[in-house]
Amino acid sequence: MKHGYIARRERGVALIMAILIVALATILAVNVATEGYMDQRRTYTVQILDQAYELGLGAEALAADALVEDAKGSTIDSNKENWATPIALPVDDGIGDIKGNLEDLQGRFNLNNLLNVDGSKNVSTVKQFERLLEILGLDRRWANITVDWIDANNVAETPDGAEDSVYAGQSPPYLTANMAITRASELLSEVGMTKAMFDKLEPFVVALPNGTPLNVCTAPHEVLDSLATTRSQFGNNLSTFASNRAGGCFPRLTEIKNDFKGDPDFDKLLIDHPDYLAESSSYFRANIMVTIGTTELAMYSVLNRFGNAANTKVRVIQRSFGTT
Repeated sequence: MKHGYIARRERGVALIMAILIVALATILAVNVATEGYMDQRRTYTVQILDQAYELGLGAEALAADALVEDAKGSTIDSNKENWATPIALPVDDGIGDIKGNLEDLQGRFNLNNLLNVDGSKNVSTVKQFERLLEILGLDRRWANITVDWIDANNVAETPDGAEDSVYAGQSPPYLTANMAITRASELLSEVGMTKAMFDKLEPFVVALPNGTPLNVCTAPHEVLDSLATTRSQFGNNLSTFASNRAGGCFPRLTEIKNDFKGDPDFDKLLIDHPDYLAESSSYFRANIMVTIGTTELAMYSVLNRFGNAANTKVRVIQRSFGTT
C-alpha cells in the first residue's frame, strides 16, 4: 500500500517536472525565435535606411546639377525657373519614391545681418526685423534680444534685451552664443521664445553668412514689406502679387527701389548697404523625402553655389535629418 502511494507520488512529480521542462523549452524557443525575428527586422531597417540615405544623396546631387545648369543660362533666380520645380521619382518599381524641392534661402531675412561686418549693431536691419516681427503679429523686442544673442559683448542693447545675466538665471542656466547663428532654430534658445512663436517666424528667417543679400525675386511679401516703414506695398493686394510672381521675378530690383524710394528707413538701408538687395542667390536648401515601404527619411541640405557661369560649383555646407 505504502509502496504504491510512493510510486504514484513519484509519477506525479515526474509529470510536473516534465510539464515544467516543456514550458521552459517553449519559452526558450519563443524567445530565440523572437530575438531572431527582431534581429532580422533591425538588419532590414538598417539596410533600408542606408539605401534611403544613398538615394537622398543622389537627389541632393540632382539638385546641385540643376543649380549648375541654371547658372549657365540665367543671372536671375526666381521660383519660375527649372531649379524650383519639385521632383517625384519612383524607387524600385514602385515600392517607394523620392520627393524633393529646392528653396531659395536668400528670400528670407538673414538673422546674421542684424550685425555689421565689424560686429556692431546694424540699426537698419534691426528696424527691418522689428517691422517683420510686427507684420507677423510678434513682439518687436525679439529683434534686440536676437542682437544680444549674437553680438560679442555682454551689454543688453535695450531694457528689453537679454544677455548672460538673464540666461544664467534660467533653469538650467546657460549663456548667450555671442557668435553668428548657424541655424534659425537657435532662436528657440532665446529666453521666452516659444515653439508657437518660432513656428510663425521660421518660414521668414534664415542663418546665412553676414552680408548675404536678400533676393527680392523670391522673398515673400512679408519680408518685402518689412523693407520700408510704409508696409502696404505688397501685402494689401496678394492676388496681384501672386499673379506677378507666377510670371517670374517680381518685383524687379529697379521696381522695388522706385516703389520704396523716399522712405527714410529704406533709403538709409541702401545707403549703408548698397548691395543689400539682389535678384540672384548663392544659398539654397534641398528638401528631400525618401520613402521605401514604411520607412521614411527626411533630409535637408543647404547648398552653396559659387563661381561664374563658365565654372559654377556647388558645395554642401549643412546637412540635417528629420528636422531643418
